[in-house]
Amino acid sequence: MCEGRRPADARRPTAAELRRREAAADAQLAAARARLVEALAELERARARAAELQRRLEQTYGKRRQIVEEARGRIHEIRALLHDVRQDRLPAEAEPEPDAAGATTSSSS
Repeated sequence: MCEGRRPADARRPTAAELRRREAAADAQLAAARARLVEALAELERARARAAELQRRLEQTYGKRRQIVEEARGRIHEIRALLHDVRQDRLPAEAEPEPDAAGATTSSSS
């Protein structure tokens, strides 16, 4: 026979083989856990980086919005000044000079 083992037992692994398989499985599990820990740490770093980029983006666009608002306000002021200058010039250009107005009426009479 097979050194004291029954023929049906010959197909079953020995205790040493089971311990070896268990140790190999434990090692694989430990390696998988280590990879998981590293992946989670990398994910956390990526989240922190994304949060930093989002903060910078909001800061940049906040400054941009402020500059755009200031520029629009300045444009409005400049347009108002130009409008005032044009309004001041129009009456002066529309009114004929008194000497010229008198000369045209006397020559037409």
